[in-house]
Order: sequence, then structure tokens, then C-alpha cells
Amino acid sequence: MRAKREGMARNACIALGNGGSAGDLPVLALALEDASALVRGHAAWALGRLGARTGAPVRHVLEARLRVEADARVREEIGLALEEADAETGSG
Repeated sequence: MRAKREGMARNACIALGNGGSAGDLPVLALALEDASALVRGHAAWALGRLGARTGAPVRHVLEARLRVEADARVREEIGLALEEADAETGSG
């Protein structure tokens, strides 16, 4: 059985969070606006990891999404991502 679009997008977010570079920030920012809450949540997680690992400036992207995000689980994931990015970069 092949993964559907949502599963593939989620997996791409995970891969970028674990091994992507700062240059992947635009792709993850776009995924943060996906119609699927599952994808948005994983994009937020990946952005937090990316910021922590590479120092990529993810805070503005996460904060912008937090202002408009309605899904409680995605909002929670964005909060955790902000904490992770801040903990590693020393900002906040």
C-alpha cells in the first residue's frame, strides 16, 4: 500500500526536521499552511528542530502561524517548536 499525499507530506516534514538545512525553511513554512492539521503539526515540529539544529530564523514563521492557527494540537506543537528553537539558539 502506498502512502497518500498527507502521509508523504508528513514524512517529508520529518525528514527535513531531522536532516534538512536552513535552506529548507521556505518548504516547511509552506507546509505550515497545509490544509491538513497533521501536516501542519509536523511542519511546526520540523521547524523547531531545524531552528535548533541550524540556527535558521524560524521564530517569525511559527509566530505568524500561531496567530491564525485554529487547531489546538497544532497550536501546542507550534508552542513546543518555539521552545525548542529558543532553547538551542539562546533567544527568546
